[in-house]
Amino acid sequence: MLAVAAPLLAWSLAGAPAPAAARARPAEDALHQRLRALRRRSDNARPGTPEGKAIAAELSDIGAAYLEKGDYGRAVELLGEAYGWDADNGIVLALLTLTYVRQEEFDFARFYLDLALQRAPRAPPRAYEILGEVYYSWNRLEDAVVAWEHFRQLGGDDPATLKRLARARQELALASGQRSLVGEGFSLFWDPSIGRDDITRIAEHLTESYRRQADFFGVTLPTSQIVILYGGRTFFSLVSVPDWVSGMFDGKIRVSLDPDGGLSPELVAVLSHELSHAFVRHVSSDRAPGWLHEGLAQWWEGRRLMRSEIHDAFRGRSPHPIAELNENLARRADRAAARTNYVEALGLVEYLIERNGLAAVACFTRDLGEGRTVAEALRLEFGLTPDELYRRWREWARV
Repeated sequence: MLAVAAPLLAWSLAGAPAPAAARARPAEDALHQRLRALRRRSDNARPGTPEGKAIAAELSDIGAAYLEKGDYGRAVELLGEAYGWDADNGIVLALLTLTYVRQEEFDFARFYLDLALQRAPRAPPRAYEILGEVYYSWNRLEDAVVAWEHFRQLGGDDPATLKRLARARQELALASGQRSLVGEGFSLFWDPSIGRDDITRIAEHLTESYRRQADFFGVTLPTSQIVILYGGRTFFSLVSVPDWVSGMFDGKIRVSLDPDGGLSPELVAVLSHELSHAFVRHVSSDRAPGWLHEGLAQWWEGRRLMRSEIHDAFRGRSPHPIAELNENLARRADRAAARTNYVEALGLVEYLIERNGLAAVACFTRDLGEGRTVAEALRLEFGLTPDELYRRWREWARV
């Protein structure tokens, strides 16, 4: 199951549609207008002066807006320019760190993190808020709690951040005594109730699944994927995961397992399923729609459907249009409703595989990562529009 941390641990889909161009254009124009006005102001300014620092602050604000829009290249450009105007601005350094984390360029992220920490005593609350998010993404829970606590002590009062702080404290308490192992492509954390022999087998399976998925997508993940194994459901109860769900992906792979259950077929499936979410998010630059995420994740866990099974799942009802399916996958649902959503997602992927082959599905995912829309990528790889995909899949599955 996919959950995306934006905000952290929010139950939403990575592939949610972007705002319509007509709605986005005024915001873009406003940013361009601010930037043009700032350029005129900067003609006679010098770095490090009060005016230079004011320019850096505004460039930082504009860069942060591009970061939130997902335009990381533009964000880096503007934040780097802001750093040139004021090298001691803690918010600029924290935002540069976060932008490089979002781009998964971790060497640059660590460089700016070191600079941010050197200037931390002079940093405002917002810098600590951002650094807490960076630490949390790296599973450095204690550092995240410290950063967010500094944010609170300095007067930061954003409710969402304070909620993250409370949750990170609870998660840190649950992580007490956790052990860790660095594997090839992943970093494994587990509760001490889980036996070491089981961990060895789990690590071997993750290594093999990672290799196979990397071969399929033609890439490796840019940094070690964090995998956290919980002996029991305490954490899953904390974040209100339905009791029939044993795995989730929120940037980290989290799996609830029975400490006495060993490496069961169900656990093997869940680990491969959640690892697929990590690959799809990376390869698609976080642009994959929910049906592709969940369809590929099920395919990689080894699940296959006969067309008769798809037909039976929708007996007496119609499948959801694709846009509605994506919305359904983003919401928590009861088990019966979730089952038909997942059947449809896997069915769509199986139809595309049968139509044009596995390589075309991998290329489709990469096309999204290169900036193409779902419609453009579908047309390029399969010669279909989204509406044609839905119609032809229904004909293929006889639903």
